[in-house]
Amino acid sequence: MSKSPALLLATILLSLTTYAQASVQAAESAALAWLESIDNGEYQQAWEASSPLLKAPLSSSMLARTVELARNEFGQVESRRRIRASRYTSMPGAPDGDYMVFVFQTRFENKARGIETVTPHLENGTWRVSGYYVN
Repeated sequence: MSKSPALLLATILLSLTTYAQASVQAAESAALAWLESIDNGEYQQAWEASSPLLKAPLSSSMLARTVELARNEFGQVESRRRIRASRYTSMPGAPDGDYMVFVFQTRFENKARGIETVTPHLENGTWRVSGYYVN
């Protein structure tokens, strides 16, 4: 017995939805692993796991100085929760591709309501952080 066109379409849509969710989860895992390296002061490790889009303008020591200056007065991370995830095919000043932008509400030791924005970029099947902003 063959599948009806409606059932086939439903199966394809479910597969695409499952793939998209897995891709978002992989991107978020990459972003959180990168943030964990930053949180622990492991800037060289974070830099090595970064996208060439982030590595090209920043050496590992420049990444460390930039993050330390941006987060120095905030203190240690106490908690972090995702408040938004958006997918894009282009970003300003970057080549077209597959990007995710995650916005996290982060509680720091000295700043109760920080906002961190992390942008992973899909490169050869691997999500790598290409941008970071903290406010």
